[in-house]
Amino acid sequence: MHLFVLSHGFQGTSFDVRIFKNVISIALPDALFLCAQANEHDTDLDVFQMGKKLADEVHQYIRESCPGSQLGRLTFIGHSLGGLILRAALPLLEKYKDKFHGFLTLCSPH
Repeated sequence: MHLFVLSHGFQGTSFDVRIFKNVISIALPDALFLCAQANEHDTDLDVFQMGKKLADEVHQYIRESCPGSQLGRLTFIGHSLGGLILRAALPLLEKYKDKFHGFLTLCSPH
């Protein structure tokens, strides 16, 4: 399974990244998508705190939706502040580093 983790920007919601999900799902209909909700109401927090919340959400999603060795690839897509949150979450997701496939940020202030 290929899991795409999509992270929204400042004061955004998971609904903001739905267009990415829809376009990718046309090309990859068997892919799984996590449109992150962990930071929907707290985008004013420290980036590292938001990264921790996102990493916890990813861990939980993988545990529930990709049991055992079903996870094949893991790709991250972040818009604006979401790109920075993803960068902060990556070190906390190190146990999946052999599954990392792609990392894309759009309009992120790196």
